[in-house]
Amino acid sequence: MTALPSLTSRQGLVALTALAGSLVAAAGVLMPNGLDVAAALRRARPPVVPAAAAPAVAPAPTMERLSAMFAQGQQLQPVQLQQLLAWSARTASAATLTAIADRLSGFAPVPTAQVTYDIVASGRPDVARAFLESRPERAEPANWRLRLELHRTTGDLAFAQSMVRSAATRPGTASAEDFVSAAYAVQLPEAILTAAEHRAIPALDQTKSLDLVRHAVNSGQLSLVPRIDRAGTPAWRSADPWLAMNLAQRAGDFSTALRYAALLPTGAADARRALIIASGDKAAIRTMLLAEGRSNAKLLPSAAQQLLDTGFRADAVALLREGCAACSPDDDAARRLLFLMGPRPDADSLAWLRAKAQGSEGWAKAYAQRERPAQALAFIEGRHDADTTPVLLERMRLAGAARDRQAGIKALARLLDGRALTAGQARAMTAASPAGLDKATTRALVEARVRAGAALPKDQLDLAWDGWNRSDVPGARDHLARYLATQPGDAAALRLMAGIERKGGGDRAARPWLEKALAATPAPSFDRAEILEQLGRTDEALALVQTLRRAAPADARLKAAAGRLLVAAGDPGKARKVMQP
Repeated sequence: MTALPSLTSRQGLVALTALAGSLVAAAGVLMPNGLDVAAALRRARPPVVPAAAAPAVAPAPTMERLSAMFAQGQQLQPVQLQQLLAWSARTASAATLTAIADRLSGFAPVPTAQVTYDIVASGRPDVARAFLESRPERAEPANWRLRLELHRTTGDLAFAQSMVRSAATRPGTASAEDFVSAAYAVQLPEAILTAAEHRAIPALDQTKSLDLVRHAVNSGQLSLVPRIDRAGTPAWRSADPWLAMNLAQRAGDFSTALRYAALLPTGAADARRALIIASGDKAAIRTMLLAEGRSNAKLLPSAAQQLLDTGFRADAVALLREGCAACSPDDDAARRLLFLMGPRPDADSLAWLRAKAQGSEGWAKAYAQRERPAQALAFIEGRHDADTTPVLLERMRLAGAARDRQAGIKALARLLDGRALTAGQARAMTAASPAGLDKATTRALVEARVRAGAALPKDQLDLAWDGWNRSDVPGARDHLARYLATQPGDAAALRLMAGIERKGGGDRAARPWLEKALAATPAPSFDRAEILEQLGRTDEALALVQTLRRAAPADARLKAAAGRLLVAAGDPGKARKVMQP
C-alpha cells in the first residue's frame, strides 16, 4: 500500500470537508483568520534599522556677538554685515557705522540713505550728518535734500545755504522739487530765480513767479522783478493785480497802474481814484473830482473839499451850488458851501443866497445870518412868512444886531399874541427881547415863558406879586404855590403867602406860613422881628429890636418898631420917649 503524503491539519480538514461534499463549507474554511493576518503582517514589515544621529547645527550669532567679531577684525558674511549695520544705527558712533559700511561696500551696495534715516530716528542727527558726510553717496541727487536738512537742523545753516547756492548754478545737482523747498527752508528764495536762470530747474510758473515777486517787494529787492519776468512769466500780474498796480505806481507808470487797477476784484474805483490823486496831475484830479461830485450826491461834499485843497476853489463852490439846487441848508453839501462862503460872503454869494431865501425859510435864515443886519431885517420883514414864529424870532435877533429897538418891540408884540411857543422858542424870545419893557409887556413875556414850560426861577414869584398888587388873591396864591413847590425856603415868598392867607382866613390861616418864614429867616434881623411881631410874640420881637438898635441907634425903621412894640407891650410912656426926636 502506497503511503499518503502527510497532511497538515488544515489540509486534512479540507479533505474531509470535500469528502463530505460541502463546497461552501470548504470555501469558508479556506478564508484566513485574524491570527493568520497578523502573522502575515509581521512577515511583510521590514526590519527596523536604528536611525543615524542628525548632525548638530550651530546657533546664529547675536548682534552683540557680530559686533564683537567685527571689532576683532573677524571676517563676516555680507548678510551679517547688512544686519550689523542696520542694528548699529541705533547706538553706534559715526566712525563705527562708516567702518561697517566700508566693509559691506566690497560685497554689496550700502543703503546709505536708509541707515541715515534710521540714525535720525534714534534721535542723533549729528551722528547721521557725520555718517552721511563720510559716504561717497552724499553727492548723489537722491541724497542732496537729506544732506542739506541734516546740516540745517544741526545748526549749520551757512553750509546748507552754500549747498543751495551751488546747486542753483549746477543743473542735475538736485531735483527741482527738492531744490525749491530747500531754498525756502534755508531762507534763500531768490536762489530759485538763479536756478531758473541757469536751467537748474524748469522755468518759473505763474505761482512761483508771483511768490518771488512778493518776496522781492517785502525784502526791498525790486530789481529782481525784471529778472523774474524773464526767468518766469509776467502773467503773475493777472493773479495779483493789486501788487502789479503798486509796482507800476512806484515806477511812475500811472497808465499801467490804472490798467491793473481796473482788474481788481473789489475797490477798483477807489484804487483808480487814489492813483490819480497820487499822480499829482492837477487837470486829471480836477476832472475826476468834478465827475465824482456830479454823479454821486454822497461824494459831493468830499469832492468839493478836495477841489478846494487842490487849489480849485471856484470849481468847489460851483460844484456845491449845482448840488444844492434842491437841497436844504442842513444837507452836507449845503453846510460845506456855507462854510466856504464864510460869515461875510462876497456879493455874488450873497446874491445866490438871497435868491435861495425867496422860497425857503431855512435858506432865508442862512442868508440873514450872513447879510448885514439892517439889510437882512428889511428882507425878512418883507417875506410872506414874516409873522411866523421862527421868522419873528429871527427878526428880533436882527433888530438887536441892527440896534433897531422899535423893530424888536414890534416883533415881540407879535410873538406875545397868545400863540403856542415851545420852551426853546420862549427862551430865544426872552434872550432877544429889548431892555426896559413896560410892565404889561414884561408880564406878558413872563406868562408866555410859564405857558411854554420855560419859566425862569422867579417868574412864578413875579406873577404872584403882580396878582397881589392887582388884588387877584386866587391868582397870586396859585403862582406862589408853584414857586414855593420849587423854592420852599424863600422867606419873603412865605411871608407873602401868609399875607395872602390872612386875607382869606385871618391870622389863624396865616400863622403856619409865618412859622415857616420865621424858621427860614436868619437872626438877628429886622425881618425876623417883624415876623415875631406878626405872630404876637411881642416880648421876643421887642428884645430883638432893642438888640438891633444898640448896633444901629439911628435906624428909623428900628425906632418906629420899638415904639410900636412898647405900646403893644403896655408901656406907652416908654414908647413916647423912644419916639421923641
